[in-house]
Amino acid sequence: MNLSQFLTRTTALAGVFGATLAVGSGACAADVVLSGAIKSPTGEKMGGVTVSAKAEGSTITTSVYTDENGDYFFPPLASAKYNVWAQAITFETAKAAVELSANTARNFDMKPMADWTRQLAGDELLAALPDASPDDKRMKNIVRKNCTGCHTASYPLQHKFDEAGWFAVLNVMKQVNVLGVHVPERVVNGTIETHQKELAAYLAKARGPGETSMKFKLRARPSGEAARVVFREYDVPVAADEGLPYKYLPHNGSDWSLGTPSGMNHANGVHDAELDLEGNIWWTQAHPTHTETVARTDAKTGETKVFTMKEPNGYASNSHGIIRDTEGYLWFNSRPSANRGARQGLVKIDPKTQTLTKYVPPDGMSFTAGSLDFDGKGQIWVTSPDGGLRFDPKAEKFQEFKSVTYKNESVGTVSVYGIAADRDGNGWWAGMTQDLINKGDIATGKTMEIKLPPDRKELDWLTADEKKFYATFAPPDFNTPYPWAQGPRRMGTDKAADVLWVANSFGGNYARIDTRTSEVKLIDLPNPEVQQPYHIVVDRTHGAWTNLWSTDQVTRYDPAANKWTMFDLPTRGTETRYIGILEKEGQPMQVVIPYSRLRKIAVMQPRSEAEIARIKAAAR
Repeated sequence: MNLSQFLTRTTALAGVFGATLAVGSGACAADVVLSGAIKSPTGEKMGGVTVSAKAEGSTITTSVYTDENGDYFFPPLASAKYNVWAQAITFETAKAAVELSANTARNFDMKPMADWTRQLAGDELLAALPDASPDDKRMKNIVRKNCTGCHTASYPLQHKFDEAGWFAVLNVMKQVNVLGVHVPERVVNGTIETHQKELAAYLAKARGPGETSMKFKLRARPSGEAARVVFREYDVPVAADEGLPYKYLPHNGSDWSLGTPSGMNHANGVHDAELDLEGNIWWTQAHPTHTETVARTDAKTGETKVFTMKEPNGYASNSHGIIRDTEGYLWFNSRPSANRGARQGLVKIDPKTQTLTKYVPPDGMSFTAGSLDFDGKGQIWVTSPDGGLRFDPKAEKFQEFKSVTYKNESVGTVSVYGIAADRDGNGWWAGMTQDLINKGDIATGKTMEIKLPPDRKELDWLTADEKKFYATFAPPDFNTPYPWAQGPRRMGTDKAADVLWVANSFGGNYARIDTRTSEVKLIDLPNPEVQQPYHIVVDRTHGAWTNLWSTDQVTRYDPAANKWTMFDLPTRGTETRYIGILEKEGQPMQVVIPYSRLRKIAVMQPRSEAEIARIKAAAR
């Protein structure tokens, strides 16, 4: 190597390592580049293939995608022995052990897989369900809106049952709560019960022991911008009091050929996750344990530290939502894990000192419920069971706003879930069961209400008997929607504009609401029949990000260009319920996505073409 070649290579490596160090990946001078090419059985190079690497003994998995030439390039990795695997739908998982002590190229030849249905994400299975006839359309809509409230569609549809088997599954499903627990005394899902026989026959025709009526049209693999991203996925240990023989889940969706894992394996609990200003991950525990309230996972080492807020009954307080405010503090809501009579409150985290401070609404005021946001005046908003609360961190005082419609005989209880706050200081929250959006107006101290328009095509498909049934139907909870429901879950505001974005999970669309005029516009996702948005967060350039929780994808919507960019997650069965972003001057954006079913948290970072070019140069 001559001096000119040496300087060129050194400059390229310095650029790569500098970019990696900027996001706190722990890169050092000894780091090296792993690269390679992926070929099909016929010898053609394959673009958009997911390639993952995990050092032995590590809890962090790094994943990238092959480019249009079938080549992949990891960011610099620490020298170690790695397990490396490549995955693409309809192909077997290709695996290798790589001793990474210098720049290394590892190629893979993919082999076809005989039964690849279990590899599929929920949207691809839903899309393949038959819908040629009006009756099939009705059943497909009920499956999408009533059989995916507690889990991704890929979990039940990866299995096959005859009609009696599906009837038994539905018998359990109609009495399962949002935590996936069968509650015999619970008010049943009336939609499933009313259509149970039809649904069982429909599902047996599609996913029964005989010839299937499903027609699969697989989505394209990632390309362009979506193929340049890099993921770092962090394994989160199971709760210490679970008494399990393992610390981390042995089946966590990393190998698609094993299908979507069950959520009934003590894996649930990681509900929301947010990055502090140093890029470390703080996450909430939504299920009862004796040990976990919130936790911090170090972005460099993957080490997790648990914080416990004890209740008098010995359990740890649960948590649900979490946000980072403009000053870098994190906020979450505490929830009694067993004694529901205890007061729920708002908790502030100082990430530098790692101290927690709890604030409880005064007697006579509703307690905190689940989701949070901050407004343009520096105030914290959090949902209550019947509205929203605004908290002043300096005065340490709560202000209460009640939902216009909350509970009556005709609609039942209107479940309050997502909340967002605008730059004028107003709060907005969703009444999910009735497609309602409430606004807490700080100027008047009053609440106003917006009714989202229904899914018209689903109304048109209703039979006379169904119209009669739904005329007196009051949903028992937010996972029992009407066929025409939009299902507003969680939302986000553009803090640099007067726009509220609402994720309509059952409608498959965004609702864009002008926060000044309250004008509503519905914007369909690219495939609204099977793509279910859950939460929306807005970046500095007005891009509206959402986690498509049943598809193992996240997407960014550019309202100026009316363009959707879809990003595939490297894991199957993620069932994400939150998405957060960290934007720091001079550094790449980081997107955090917690996997609620799998005890994992992903951080996605985009890479520019120039950065990829530098890594290619370093690899050579």
